[in-house]
Amino acid sequence: MRKLLLITTALVGIGCAAPAEAAPVAVWAATALGFTAGTTGFIIVSSLIQIGLSIGVSALLARAQGKPKQEAIRAELARPTSLPPYRFVYGETWAPGTPVAWTVVGRVLYICYLLNSRPSAGPFTVYFDKRAVTKTGDEFNFTGGGAAVSGPSSIAGSKAAGTYARYWIGRGDQTTCPAQIVAETNGYFLATDAWRGRTVLWARLDCGEDEQRQQRWPVTPPELNVAGRWSILRDPRDGQYRWSANQALVVLDALRNNPLRPYADDYLRLDTFRWAADVADQQVGRRDGGTIPRYRADGVLVFSDGSELEDQIQPLLDAGASELTRIGGRLGIVPAVARSPVRTITDFSDGQPAEFVRWQPSDEVYTEAVARYVAPDRAYESAETPAYVIPGAQAEDGGAPKRLIVDLPFVQDHRQAQRISKIMAMRSRMQRSIAAELMPEDFDLVAGSIASVQLGVPYGAWAGTYKVVGARPAAGIADQDSITIRIPAQLRQESAAIYAWSPSTEEKIVGEAGALPTIAAVQPPAAVTLTTGTAAASVSGDTVIPGVVVAWPGSTSASAASYLWEWQFRPAGGTWSTWRSGGTLDLSAADGVGVFSAVIQWPRIGDEYRARVRTVGTWGQSAWRQSGIITAAGPEAAVAVPPAPVAARISASRIDITATQADDSRARSLLIYGNSVDSPLTATLLFQPSVGASATITRSETGLTAGTTRFYWTRARDQWGNLSGFSASASATT
Repeated sequence: MRKLLLITTALVGIGCAAPAEAAPVAVWAATALGFTAGTTGFIIVSSLIQIGLSIGVSALLARAQGKPKQEAIRAELARPTSLPPYRFVYGETWAPGTPVAWTVVGRVLYICYLLNSRPSAGPFTVYFDKRAVTKTGDEFNFTGGGAAVSGPSSIAGSKAAGTYARYWIGRGDQTTCPAQIVAETNGYFLATDAWRGRTVLWARLDCGEDEQRQQRWPVTPPELNVAGRWSILRDPRDGQYRWSANQALVVLDALRNNPLRPYADDYLRLDTFRWAADVADQQVGRRDGGTIPRYRADGVLVFSDGSELEDQIQPLLDAGASELTRIGGRLGIVPAVARSPVRTITDFSDGQPAEFVRWQPSDEVYTEAVARYVAPDRAYESAETPAYVIPGAQAEDGGAPKRLIVDLPFVQDHRQAQRISKIMAMRSRMQRSIAAELMPEDFDLVAGSIASVQLGVPYGAWAGTYKVVGARPAAGIADQDSITIRIPAQLRQESAAIYAWSPSTEEKIVGEAGALPTIAAVQPPAAVTLTTGTAAASVSGDTVIPGVVVAWPGSTSASAASYLWEWQFRPAGGTWSTWRSGGTLDLSAADGVGVFSAVIQWPRIGDEYRARVRTVGTWGQSAWRQSGIITAAGPEAAVAVPPAPVAARISASRIDITATQADDSRARSLLIYGNSVDSPLTATLLFQPSVGASATITRSETGLTAGTTRFYWTRARDQWGNLSGFSASASATT
């Protein structure tokens, strides 16, 4: 080790390599210490001055444990609120709409959704309840009818054609609310409700008739997602504003424009962002022979108080496995790409003891990795890449495989996610680290720089490539003409193999989910059947309760959660009653074969009944499924036959019939029949008085002509309408 050296003021203005070489480097100015380049005059500030602060971040991915997944963020943003979260939508993705204002006029819902807290590029595709709509017209025409959505082809479950929705999209350049919304909402929406500078969607939604509403709009208010190109970014490479999903430009935009602590360009190392943007734009091969950009960032970033800005933008950094670095008080970025060393370190000063670490803690070293990314073909839900297994790592470590889970909420391509998972797993295995004080000639090494370490004997085992994880240069005043440079630094093993990628051998095939399925309306039961009589009656001791059983099979909709049923009746020759609620049955009410049933108790025997059932699902209710008509009947029973009646001639036009009820406690009515021939099969019912068991009554048949012979029979009937057989006959002649 060499002693601490002196460096003259001529070295303070040291020239540095370009970022593409040093990646990044510190740009030092002599005026930082009050020097004028090439002179020996200076202003004494203190005996020890921090002149080139360079603080790096961890070489491993900061996975932000406990942060919500992208689908959870999207679900939260879909909740109605008058205080919507501040969000930036980047790249090309689905933006969930937050209902921020709404009113109902008649059957029409007028609603405004916030999509992006800033202007957006477009074009856009609109999804209501995850169903893409087919529109006609211009959604950017605020003085006209906007875009019209017609059925039935555009919205599943529609029963008739018609305009179900109109919508207007403000891309951030709008100056007024759509004229039709203002005119039809009775002052609720005003022309000044423009949401200037924000991307919003206004909608006019026809809710439809009761029978159609649940099929048109399963969710109230409808869940809105809009697909399109969103972020309009300023590119430091040419100063132009344009849409981009470039991961480095997205990070830069979030730093510049966030609502928490926006960075002015004076506090950013724009040279590093230009370099990182070039890296992100590089085309990387795919297994199928095509190419994709190296690093994109697509998703929704929600800002919230209570946490550091750097933590909130960490998912954007993760999308490129990149790291932030702070050099001379200015923030820069280090992209994930293989680089050659810019310096060779051959010695350390003895200003501090050098520390050499061979092994990192075992819980930070992994043998394989899986990335969680956002899959557009799965309605932007999370998906996992196949595991990347580091060749030979498990055999080297021994024991069971150790898997790293890498959350990438701003990555939507599994190939990019697979590459990043490899980078993070390989970084974990770079275990050698050195903490030492560098020599002044290593002054241009800053956090993120790549250096070659060649210390010679006895440190030959430590030779190799290292990344500067952190450096904290300081200057101490020596005399009138010189200062002392101290550069404490931390180095960690690095390798170009971390970033190497062979699509043909390393990229795993991931099956596509295919087109987004149409979310059909909640389906009603296939059929509703009615049963009455004995099968529908219930018996408790001596009490018999008649009924009409309503039964139906379960709905085919997987979202079915319960069923509503109703019933109505109609007396013979009368009109139908209003529908009466039967109640709700949940899924546990099904029998062993998946059939649900309910009972209308104590129906009026002889009246007509019908019922209807609808499915209640996660996303709404189905249409009603109605049964046929059934006449209520009681349980079947055998009734005793009454004795034969007695017929007596009274006059030329009258015969009296004396009849006795059957000796049966269940008998309630006595039916008396008459005929001109001795056959009960064609007899006419003459009388049906209410008569108890064994009681005797007399009835007269009048209006007969002289010399007429008549035959008579009786039958008993119980309270449920069950009839006995015919009695023996009796006859008389006028």
